Amino acid sequence: FSEDELRDFDRRVKDRLGITEDVEYVCEPKLDGLAVSLHYENGALTTAATRGDGYSGEDITANIRTIPSVPLKLRGDDVPDLVEVRGEVYMPKDGFEQLNRRLAERGEKTFVNPRNAAAGSLRQKKSTVTARRPLEMCAYSVAVTDESLLPDTQWEGLKRVQSWGFRINPEMRKARGAEECLEAYSELMDKRDGLPYEIDGIVFRVNRLDQQKALGFVSRAPRWAIAQKFPAQEELTVIEDVEFQVGRTGAVTPVARLKPVFVGGVTVSNATLHNMDEIRRLDVHIGDTV
Repeated sequence: FSEDELRDFDRRVKDRLGITEDVEYVCEPKLDGLAVSLHYENGALTTAATRGDGYSGEDITANIRTIPSVPLKLRGDDVPDLVEVRGEVYMPKDGFEQLNRRLAERGEKTFVNPRNAAAGSLRQKKSTVTARRPLEMCAYSVAVTDESLLPDTQWEGLKRVQSWGFRINPEMRKARGAEECLEAYSELMDKRDGLPYEIDGIVFRVNRLDQQKALGFVSRAPRWAIAQKFPAQEELTVIEDVEFQVGRTGAVTPVARLKPVFVGGVTVSNATLHNMDEIRRLDVHIGDTV
């Protein structure tokens, strides 16, 4: 993450809008899950799909219906006839640990991280299996055929979606200008380890929808939004052994066997040492803490 990159983004936004005053942004945690799109007709859920390549995705309608935080019927008297709600399906940390414990007790393959667990659970052929998985959904955008039916800001649009029965992220906040966005980034990174779900960054979106429309898109990427990832998480572990693997071409690769450590949603127990020159350069030995 580069602070200058965010400042440059903010400068481009103001240049394209032809303004000098600070722009208001909505800052949302970037959940580490699976992006989905839900369609409602007359308030009732009709279809759901994964984001896929942006044009087409997998049909997950039957499975999405089993998630308790997904409303099958939108509540309220201000629901448009046709609505698309986009969001992220994820698995909370506690639910992930409990699921892996149950799978291990049955001798079944466990998941390496919550994101893979969420994706695998949502893509099950049997919705009864998905129903037993601890999945949640958090909405982050809404679209309708008649834009006049929605509020004129991203923030109020999400509050409207929340009133229909969806969850929105409680860590979402507003920020004015690049410097307040940088403060939001730092504050969320400090909270990261204590959150009940995995996040890998933060997304900044221009709040006013008329400004979003004026900024438009380049290819399929919006000019009014930017995602900033957090630095890779780090943990200490111990080199317990070094083994040498022989490839098909006869090349020998040293591999460090590590005391298993959970970092960034993955349990790491091996690490390549590439070659003997790299071992000398790193000056690593069995028993070293790395």
